[in-house]
Amino acid sequence: MKTYKRALKTMLMGIISAPFSAVVVVIVGGFFTENISLLIAIGIALCMVILCITIFGENISFTISPEGELAYYKRGKLIERYDIPNCQVGYYRKTTDATDHDISLRILPHGKDEMDTVYIDASPLGLRRFERMFAELERHTMSKPEVLSAKPKQSDQSEE
Repeated sequence: MKTYKRALKTMLMGIISAPFSAVVVVIVGGFFTENISLLIAIGIALCMVILCITIFGENISFTISPEGELAYYKRGKLIERYDIPNCQVGYYRKTTDATDHDISLRILPHGKDEMDTVYIDASPLGLRRFERMFAELERHTMSKPEVLSAKPKQSDQSEE
C-alpha cells in the first residue's frame, strides 16, 4: 500500500506566509485607522486563521492499495474510497507561478453520468508527489487517463 501525504513545502509556505500577511494587513490598515490595538488584533486574528487553515485544513492524504483502491483522507478521517480499475481518472492543473500549482483530481466511476464526477483538491500534495501518485493511478485504471488544463464550465441547466 502506497501513501501520499501533503508536501512539507506547501505547509511551510503557509506557515511562513501567515505572519507576513498579518504585517501587510497592519500596514495597509494603518492608512485607514489610527487605532493600533485594533490593527494588531486584526493582524493576529488573520495570522491565526491562516495557520489553522494551513495546519488543519490542508491535511490530506491518499493511499493506493495493490488492487487499485484509492482511499482519500482529510484530517486523518477517511472521506471516500474509489475502485480505480472501475473508474476513469484525470486531473486539472493550473499553474500560477513556478511554485504554486492548483491541482484537482477527477474521478468518474464507469457506468455513471458526468454529473457523478468527483473532484478532489490535491494541491497540498505538491506537483511532484501528485505526479507520482497519478502515475500509480494510471497503472490501475482501465481507460486512458485524462490531463486537462482547466475545469469545464458548468452549463446553465435552467434553460429549457
